[in-house]
Amino acid sequence: MEEQVAWDQPETRRSYAAYRLGALRWFAGGLAGVAVALALSGYAVLVLQRPGLGVFIIAALLLGLFGLATGVGGLIRAQRFRATLRRAPWRPAELRVAGAHLRLIFTPDNETAPGNGAEEDIANAVDARLLTTSRWRVRSVVGHRDSEVLVCPARDGSYVLTAPGMHNLYGLMPLTGLSGIYRP
Repeated sequence: MEEQVAWDQPETRRSYAAYRLGALRWFAGGLAGVAVALALSGYAVLVLQRPGLGVFIIAALLLGLFGLATGVGGLIRAQRFRATLRRAPWRPAELRVAGAHLRLIFTPDNETAPGNGAEEDIANAVDARLLTTSRWRVRSVVGHRDSEVLVCPARDGSYVLTAPGMHNLYGLMPLTGLSGIYRP
């Protein structure tokens, strides 16, 4: 029996739409910031009697450029997530958290296979880190500690993560080397 790809599930499409909408908000906010900076700079040239306006223009321009870069990055990641979700099915995994690192312990495909405890868990585990630095996104993932999440593997070795009720997608990159003593 062929497994259903992740994209065919309505919850996945809603999560993707929420992720893409967030990226579009960043892009639109950045575009608005740049437009305000350009409009105010034109006004400042015509009037030239506002001493504090230059600092505001520079701040609006820098924040607008930051928003544009964040939005473009989010839209590129959304396209990568979409390609991954259209290609592979969701795999259930247990999420463990230790500091900045995550460990995904995949459930074996054959539930009746005899297990030998911790050694089997290590063989089915992947250490990873989130591809985000946003506090609310990290807290959202950490809130699912020691519970089941859904993971979709990408071709480049990264993962797309979600959980029932999370309504968003998160990118994970596997850890290749030992990055510290405190591992999950």
